[in-house]
Amino acid sequence: MAREKVSRTEIFEKMPVYKAILSLAIPNIVNQLANVFYNLADTFYIGRLNNSSMVAALTVTTSVMIFITALSNLFCVGSCAVIASALGSKDEKKARDIATMAPMMAFAAGLVVTIIVLCFRRQIALYSGASETSLGYTMQYQFWVLGLNAIPFLCATTIGAGLRGRGWSKYEMYGITFGNIVNIVLDPIFIFVFDLGVTGAAAATFIANVCSFAFFIVIASRMQRKEHLYTHLKEFRFNGKYALAVITTGFPACLHSMLASVSNTIHLNIIKKYSDAAVASLGIVRKIEHTFGQVIIGLVQGIIPLIAYNYAAKNYNRLQEVRKKALVLTMLWACFSVALLLPLARQFMLLFIKDEATVVFGTPLVRIYAFLPFTMGYNNNTRTLLQALGRKKVSSTFSLIRQVLLYVPLMFLLDRLFGFYGTAFTPLVADAITDVIGFFWVRKMMREIKAECEAPLQQG
Repeated sequence: MAREKVSRTEIFEKMPVYKAILSLAIPNIVNQLANVFYNLADTFYIGRLNNSSMVAALTVTTSVMIFITALSNLFCVGSCAVIASALGSKDEKKARDIATMAPMMAFAAGLVVTIIVLCFRRQIALYSGASETSLGYTMQYQFWVLGLNAIPFLCATTIGAGLRGRGWSKYEMYGITFGNIVNIVLDPIFIFVFDLGVTGAAAATFIANVCSFAFFIVIASRMQRKEHLYTHLKEFRFNGKYALAVITTGFPACLHSMLASVSNTIHLNIIKKYSDAAVASLGIVRKIEHTFGQVIIGLVQGIIPLIAYNYAAKNYNRLQEVRKKALVLTMLWACFSVALLLPLARQFMLLFIKDEATVVFGTPLVRIYAFLPFTMGYNNNTRTLLQALGRKKVSSTFSLIRQVLLYVPLMFLLDRLFGFYGTAFTPLVADAITDVIGFFWVRKMMREIKAECEAPLQQG
């Protein structure tokens, strides 16, 4: 047991940086890809029915599902960073209290979401961009994946993030992957064998997240007996200061996702005038792009504990090395994405649907979105760094500039100038502009961090 505890510390303090990044990031990348694959599974199997209205229903629901992901980011990014920071400051009690409290907060948030969704399903479906032909399918899908699914999804991801904050990324990977395997197995059974269509895909997702949540409860119970990662409920007292630390640290990530949900919803409402095939094609292309983009998300979220821990420990050199080497890995992955997607754009579309109208709409989109890992990769590295270092105001401002000041106006402008495909360039342009802003912000901030970390040494 002592050797296990030393290995956790070694990852944060002594292990070679590339190895430390990958040891924490790879399980998180697997988690992100597992989430993508179960979403891909829904689209893939529903696509076999060659019904663009059904695929459109999944697409508009995905846009609103980002809102649930935003809440997940609030608790996951917040608790993971604060737990790692507490460990860097050698405050074990704080780490245990937050690991105990964060899932409770996630449960309460999930309960509120469930009540709202079940009461306002039709209004939410219309808001999210459902057309007359896809409205019924959208309401069926949202009942399960938004209404019933909110509590198990939020609780499972929050428990997993708490384990990652301790350096136990592999257990987070096991729990998320287990749920997604269940989803992938149940999808064809519910959709084709039981002939449930969209409802079957949604029910499979709900059951999968319940299984994932149950898995994390078992893992957390076992880890508690071995490592004492949580405060015993008899000793636990809700701490408003700790709750605020989680919320304020996770808020920039939450804000970014919420704004992304709004902008994606606006995007869908703009392009639904073209046809259900256009909406379906965008949904498929986003799933393809997310498959590559989520590797970057997994990488940058995986380094949050490393950055937070070393910042709290005043280890500037290691912090800076983590930041730079994570960016190198991000750009290498972006190069691979472009090399694969550009020549195989149509083939990727045909993997999901044979409807020619949808494929024709989507093939150019795949080629446009192939370049997104470059701009969004740098963007995500910047935001993650700001969040892990506790620069909450700057990180929130960064998201507001990208999503509100740039993304939404650009979307309307490019649609007016260039039509359907013009809107596809919106994320590339918005990311590129904010990347330039982020470069100068980060350069200035790192100088301040260096002075802050070196100050105790100079005083000594």
